[in-house]
Order: sequence, then C-alpha cells, then structure tokens
Amino acid sequence: MNSIRALIVDDSSVMRKIVERSLRQAGLDLAEVLEAANGAEGLAVLGEHVVDLILCDINMPVMDGIEFVRS
Repeated sequence: MNSIRALIVDDSSVMRKIVERSLRQAGLDLAEVLEAANGAEGLAVLGEHVVDLILCDINMPVMDGIEFVRS
C-alpha cells in the first residue's frame, strides 16, 4: 500500500489534530498531512500539492466546505 498525502480543512486547529491522530490510529500510512483553516487556504494548498485524501469541515469562515468542494 502506498503512503497517503492528506489535506485536512477545518477552522479549528484542535479538530485538525484530532482528525490526524484518528487517521493514524486507524492505521492509515500517512506520508504527509497538510492543513488549512478554511476553504480558501485549502484551495491554495491544492494549487501547490497533489493529495490523495481531503477531509473538510462544512462550517468555516472565509470559504465554507460546500464552496470549497464546488471550487
């Protein structure tokens, strides 16, 4: 199995860490975990990196999760 590069998009830094820890405890082979605090930051990260998995909150400031997914 190949290592996974994940992007976690959530306005709560605590939730981003909880999600990352949960993925690791579930046994996912994470090569890298990228983080963004809102959808706009998430799009910027995607402009610079290729990811295999995106986990995104819906309710966030600046750009919410729905707008992020549609973009």
